[in-house]
Amino acid sequence: RLPNQIHDVTKAFVDEAASILGAKLYGIYMYGASVFDDGGPIQDIDCHVILNGPLGKDEREALLNVHKELAERYPPLGGELDAYFILLDAAKASAPPQHQLDLTTFDNSWALHCAHVRGGRYVILWGPEPTEVFPAPSWGEIATALEDELAYVKGHLCHPAYCVLNLCRIAFSYSEKDPVKSKHGSGLWASERFPEWKPLIQVAMRVYEKEHSEEDGRLLGKQLNSFLMFVEEYLDRIQEEDTPNQTMHRTPLSRRP
Repeated sequence: RLPNQIHDVTKAFVDEAASILGAKLYGIYMYGASVFDDGGPIQDIDCHVILNGPLGKDEREALLNVHKELAERYPPLGGELDAYFILLDAAKASAPPQHQLDLTTFDNSWALHCAHVRGGRYVILWGPEPTEVFPAPSWGEIATALEDELAYVKGHLCHPAYCVLNLCRIAFSYSEKDPVKSKHGSGLWASERFPEWKPLIQVAMRVYEKEHSEEDGRLLGKQLNSFLMFVEEYLDRIQEEDTPNQTMHRTPLSRRP
């Protein structure tokens, strides 16, 4: 039931990965905006590739070449395939797993990805049901991953539309204590929850829909930092209202350097 543009890219990727990996391939699971009814325009394809064993040098090089070939054969989504290759044993643990194509990278959003799988927001591209692998994360693990998402936003303010919608998702996740949200759906929620920020959020959505204007770009540039501060203050208020057993593990703004 995948849209044709996603189906073509994922089928080609699965076929190539299965040919290269053979028995080392345990499963391939897609998550992200494409599996949400309210996911909005599809900007990229996110998936985890679970491995039964470590990659050899030739396998690693062949998989990297697959990514290059898909980018050429299926623009633009072919170049936006974000696949994390992780070992099966690491996938069964709660710690962020190491990316086997880039050993310097770890999936610091692992708790959020696990929550999405446990919440049924995935598509099996290859292999058995993933719920036997992806562990159910605790709220503490989810809160830590959300804090990492917030830090990532702060380091990527040069992508203002992404930052605005991801801040909406972080706020929605904290508010509901449930991170199984799409950025687009979170933007709709935040537009109603914070009507004073609705014009900015709608601009971010128009950017994703490629229907924005130069004036939209100027508004994003002017208001992004203020929206970031607003969301941080909102998270601090939630923390203050939390019971000790549901602590958000956040440092209030007044105590931050």
